[in-house]
Amino acid sequence: MILPLQSDLKPVITGVVFDALMNDVNAQRVEYRRCQIEPWYWLVNYVWTKRKDENVESTTVERFPADDYLQFIFDMCFREKHLAIDKSRQMRMTWIMMAFGLYWAEFHENEEVICQTKKEDIADSELVKRALFIFEQQPIWMRQSIVANSFNKLSFQNGSVIRGIPSGGDQIRSYNPTRYLGDECGFLEGEFDECKSAALACCKDVKLFSSAQAGEWEDFINDVAA
Repeated sequence: MILPLQSDLKPVITGVVFDALMNDVNAQRVEYRRCQIEPWYWLVNYVWTKRKDENVESTTVERFPADDYLQFIFDMCFREKHLAIDKSRQMRMTWIMMAFGLYWAEFHENEEVICQTKKEDIADSELVKRALFIFEQQPIWMRQSIVANSFNKLSFQNGSVIRGIPSGGDQIRSYNPTRYLGDECGFLEGEFDECKSAALACCKDVKLFSSAQAGEWEDFINDVAA
């Protein structure tokens, strides 16, 4: 694998190249393989996200931004199996984490990516549906691996799955996940420690991220003993 900080920061695929790839099956195979082994290249060239302007009621669709701090964070996702991020708003952490989960599910076999947040409907609308949106924005020759999508679940032909679940350690233990993405962990209302412990016991790869919040999350980030 070529780690994100080993890749070029900026995207290199232009509209002309996109058009040419549509008619060249051999080039598509080469490009798919490059995305499989070079995740930052895939992220900045083939991942599109929605961005909502909080000052106006509008949403734009745009290519994932090639910012230095995002490249560094994405690199840390691959280097560190256990990673916690205390974030502020509008940093694109949810998008980058769902792209990370989709990368493993789309390009690798038998991955079970669990995405957990406070409520079941939010897990579907804010996590699983983001992964589906990213998947559907890819060129048609790249997005032929999905089998089905349903409430809180995306299934892939390669045996991988992305699944959204609500808070609770027992929710995690109900499955056999390989990777865990905990969104807004600071708002799990007294269940953060239980969820974290269950994730660490079940998964080889655990990512925790949240806006700043007092309580269990703050104590964990600041390494305050219970």
